[in-house]
Amino acid sequence: MAKKTGLGKGLGALFNDNVIEDDDIEIKEGEEVIRKIKIIDIEPNKDQPRRNFNNESIDELAESIKTYGVIQPIIVTKKDKYYEIVAGERRWRASKKAGLDEIPCIVREETERRNKEIALIENIQREDLNPIEKARSFRQLMDEYGITQQVLSDTLGISRSSLANTVRLLNLDPRVIDLVIQNQITEGHARSLLCFSDPDQQYKAALDIIAKGQNVRDIEQRVKNKKKTQKRDPKYDAILQDIEGTFQGYFGTKVRLEAGKRSGKIIIQYSSNEDLERIMELVKNN
Repeated sequence: MAKKTGLGKGLGALFNDNVIEDDDIEIKEGEEVIRKIKIIDIEPNKDQPRRNFNNESIDELAESIKTYGVIQPIIVTKKDKYYEIVAGERRWRASKKAGLDEIPCIVREETERRNKEIALIENIQREDLNPIEKARSFRQLMDEYGITQQVLSDTLGISRSSLANTVRLLNLDPRVIDLVIQNQITEGHARSLLCFSDPDQQYKAALDIIAKGQNVRDIEQRVKNKKKTQKRDPKYDAILQDIEGTFQGYFGTKVRLEAGKRSGKIIIQYSSNEDLERIMELVKNN
């Protein structure tokens, strides 16, 4: 008898309930069909958004599975000779550790893009991803399928500003990114560190956060103080002014170039919402 299961409000609203037809299962329109599939016939997804799995957490889940079984089915898609996990790799790993031969699955036939969206949504809903894993998944979907931040944010049910701020974390120094992945600094701290254009300054500030317990306000104040005392190197000032003049001629507004040793910022000033829309049109059309 087919069983109906809910996967959360977000998934139900976004994706159709399509399943692969098979002679040995009953399929009913509008219902999810659960099948038991051998664990050895299932493989993890190489594009799984989540990269870090806590071994202690998996051990605890394995003990729970030994007692109660797998409460929520995993989602898989049929490949040539195996099934690939779309969502639920943690449950699959714990089931293997618990010694199960089979695991309940919902088999879905979706596009690669749809499967990636499902995997990402499930992890976001469960808060299983660290900020960098989320950022990399957002970036991968946009790059691979040529979609905008607005389209992706609408699909995932999150605000565009939240998505954009998360993706910006990928601009951090690689050493700082590692600290975020290791949960040594928070997403809020990481965002505040983007104010530093120099990678070495980002990393030093990140280490200060860990050593001194600085909060986001401390970092923001540090950046403000630095900007007050920061001056351009006179020998490069003429070159920078020439670059600024080129940008100002193009955008028709004041442009400030803040150059560091290896990276920097281009600050474009606008005087009104209409002026901002004009600048956006220039960027979109070129």
